[in-house]
Amino acid sequence: MVKYLVGIDDTDNHESRGTGYLVRTLGQRIMDEGLGITGGISRHQLLFDPRVPYTSHNSSACLEVETNQPEGLWSYMVDYLTLSCAPGSDCGLCMVDASMVPDSLISWGYRAKTDLVSQTMALELAKSEKIKLIGLTGTHDGIIGAMAAVGLRASGNDGRFVLLKGTEIRTISGIKTLSELQCLVHLDSAITAEGEILNQNTPINLDQGWLRPIHKDGKIMLIISKTNYDGQERFQLADKEYIKSISN
Repeated sequence: MVKYLVGIDDTDNHESRGTGYLVRTLGQRIMDEGLGITGGISRHQLLFDPRVPYTSHNSSACLEVETNQPEGLWSYMVDYLTLSCAPGSDCGLCMVDASMVPDSLISWGYRAKTDLVSQTMALELAKSEKIKLIGLTGTHDGIIGAMAAVGLRASGNDGRFVLLKGTEIRTISGIKTLSELQCLVHLDSAITAEGEILNQNTPINLDQGWLRPIHKDGKIMLIISKTNYDGQERFQLADKEYIKSISN
């Protein structure tokens, strides 16, 4: 099977569930239909600027899918999103072989984080690089973020994961070691904000919220906060705002 990166953006309105929810649902449907095996879903922050139309935070999502039916997968996603996107949304969809993401697409992703870019520019790049890209609803502005999500995911150094392959991350709690977590989800390492790499058997308190691993150096990393309690080092999930500050 071939691994693909699927970028999706602008599927929601102010009353609906967000793009992340729809992409998580789509990932499950893809597996239910026997069209592929889905992996992690990453969230990528784009330019946050009043000149850019967005629903809440101007983020897009990237879903990893392994499949031997790329055309069937593409057709299914087009149909599913066309029917499932919220009224008034401007959905865009992009799909690229994960082993063949051009450098120009990675550059596009980073540019979409800092500059105003247009549909025309996105379509020209997709055409020159022979990238699958389509607008499905509304103005089709979502093609900008959909293609950016693929580039940023491929960079290996942007975004945070809202879903990992394995157990639903929002259900994992209690105190677990990295080794125990790796039995539940695809997770490469755990590291403190200071850069200390935790060993496999260090207990981590997970009750401050759900896992929000980041993508760094091509690895899925859990960021940990080190505290001191009664003279002993303790480890817990890093604060949500800190995670956002290093993953946006």
